[in-house]
Amino acid sequence: MPNGAWSLGEWPLPMVRVACAKCGRARQYHTHQLIQEHGADMVMPELRHVLAQCPRRRTFSDPCMIVFTDRVER
Repeated sequence: MPNGAWSLGEWPLPMVRVACAKCGRARQYHTHQLIQEHGADMVMPELRHVLAQCPRRRTFSDPCMIVFTDRVER
């Protein structure tokens, strides 16, 4: 867990689910496919923005609101 963030390889669920309250977008992805595409070392905060493909993902005044919908505890 580098810098307190989970990596994709550490994700304990078979699916990664994301949703955005701003645009209403919601998707789910198979964890093993994401690992194949992005690598097990991809940290989850960065993956969130990669999956969003939102033009606001780096805008501080009107940011993307995409979040992981599953609550996972260590």
